[in-house]
Amino acid sequence: MDNGHIVQFYEGEPHLFERVGDFITSGLREDGAALLIATPEHRDGIEARLLTAGLDIAAATTGGRYRALDARETLARFMVDGWPDPRRFTEVVGGLIREARTHSGDRRVLAFGEMVALLWSEGKREAALRLEHLWNELARHEPFSVYCAYSLASFDEATYAKPFADIAQAHGWVIPGESYAITDIDRRNRVIAALQQKATALEAESRQRAVLEAALRSKIDELAQIDRRKDEFLAMLGHELRNPLAPVTTALQIMRLHAGDQARVGRSREIIERQIEHMTRLIDHLLDVSRITRGKIELRRQAVALSAIVERAVETARPLIDARGHRLTLDLPAEPVTLLADAARLEQVLGNLLNNAAKYTDVGGRIRVTARAAGQELTVSVEDNGPGLSPELRAHVFELFMQGPQIRARARGGLGIGLTLVRRMVELHGGTVEARSDGPGTGAEFIIRMPLGTAEASAAGAVAKMPGAPANGPRRRILVVDDNVDAADALSELLRDYGHDVSTAHDGLVAIEHARLHRPEIVLLDISLPNMDGYEVARSLRNEVGLSEAVLVAVTGYGEERHRRLAREAGFDRHLTKPVDVRKLEELLELPL
Repeated sequence: MDNGHIVQFYEGEPHLFERVGDFITSGLREDGAALLIATPEHRDGIEARLLTAGLDIAAATTGGRYRALDARETLARFMVDGWPDPRRFTEVVGGLIREARTHSGDRRVLAFGEMVALLWSEGKREAALRLEHLWNELARHEPFSVYCAYSLASFDEATYAKPFADIAQAHGWVIPGESYAITDIDRRNRVIAALQQKATALEAESRQRAVLEAALRSKIDELAQIDRRKDEFLAMLGHELRNPLAPVTTALQIMRLHAGDQARVGRSREIIERQIEHMTRLIDHLLDVSRITRGKIELRRQAVALSAIVERAVETARPLIDARGHRLTLDLPAEPVTLLADAARLEQVLGNLLNNAAKYTDVGGRIRVTARAAGQELTVSVEDNGPGLSPELRAHVFELFMQGPQIRARARGGLGIGLTLVRRMVELHGGTVEARSDGPGTGAEFIIRMPLGTAEASAAGAVAKMPGAPANGPRRRILVVDDNVDAADALSELLRDYGHDVSTAHDGLVAIEHARLHRPEIVLLDISLPNMDGYEVARSLRNEVGLSEAVLVAVTGYGEERHRRLAREAGFDRHLTKPVDVRKLEELLELPL
């Protein structure tokens, strides 16, 4: 063991002191020479072992056959820019070995070098391996044996397997940790078996970690792509919400300048109504995506005629279709088709597809809606001769915030959520939707397949009622409460135009006082109020003012199920989201109290 280049891997320092001490002792007892190049702590431990073995360290030192050096100081003498310089190494270490041979009468020289372990512990692993090779090169010219040592704790990561093997390869003799040195065969075999089990487990863990790292990288890439889409979505959202404000502002200015010109005022009013309807639809889409993602959408299924759904969807998309000069063709079954579905949601689905086709098809394009019923399955297709879809876009077109490159280039808007809503709504009905296109410039087709529903529902033939114009109802005492003065005053004025007795308040305390005086039959109450929120006001109206028979209606921008539940718990009877649909409001006001 004391010839050539030896490496010791140790688990504890006492074992290191013992083995290195025995190595040096063997040389000194045979009148050879020894070099101890170690850290001060390890030098003291090894020399204590030499003294225990009965060596006269002082005499060996005086005779030049033993020399102890500081590993860090010696290392510094031949390192250049963090790398061992071959020439300086030969001068420094080779000089020490030649001097030791002179004092030992040209007998063998044994050296312990801890410099490689220092480099390794500092993270300079390539430099440590290079230094090992320099020891080997020096041994070709100077006869000596060198003993190196590394703590096994320095190789506690799976990534160290390769450098560990390289270090072992650089030595002529490898001594494993002290667990392997157990003399009792049975005990040693048990330790070896346990170590083998740990090695196998570590290999499996390493493989699993590699799989997890690959999955993590994939997820990071996916999240980065989603984040990019989100940023694009937010930018487009700002664009889409600001766009309607420009014509609204202009229309209001026209109405101020031409208040006496009823024709111009009427046209301006229609512009404002269309733009508000557009903004409301955008906001509703956003809320729908949130609800669907969290599983909060509940379908209101009823027997409804397919023709009625198509009619309402076409009515919604007709302004854009006509504005862009498209030709719309409907190819529906000759016989009436009734299905069990949520009429409003299917109108939304078909309306989204028609709006997309109208928006992205060049002016004067063709749009075709085809429907077929076979057995208990309904197939509806919306086809256009627009720009088409690339294979990549077709594969991801239903994903949230997904937008094709043509959207921004053509400046036609869109939030990248409409098709996501289409897919989710169709799936809630138990159906599927797919996108077809032969590529850019070939048009696109979206095909919906869904069940018609039960035979009983089809036989019933009932058709969902479409909301019509508000009817004249009874005169009501109404209290409108909203801290947005314009919103409260405008709604109050509209209700007065419908013949109701209306009072207005802009905070909770004033609302309570109005309620005490006027005893309203209906309270249209905003939730986000200063000082007292709408929930507190509602509880006060019920419990303190005694409006037990009044209808309390939450009128708010919060439309989530959580907010509806809080409203019910606070004593509200109804819940309307802003902006209030006048038709829904009129229907509510017509209900018997």
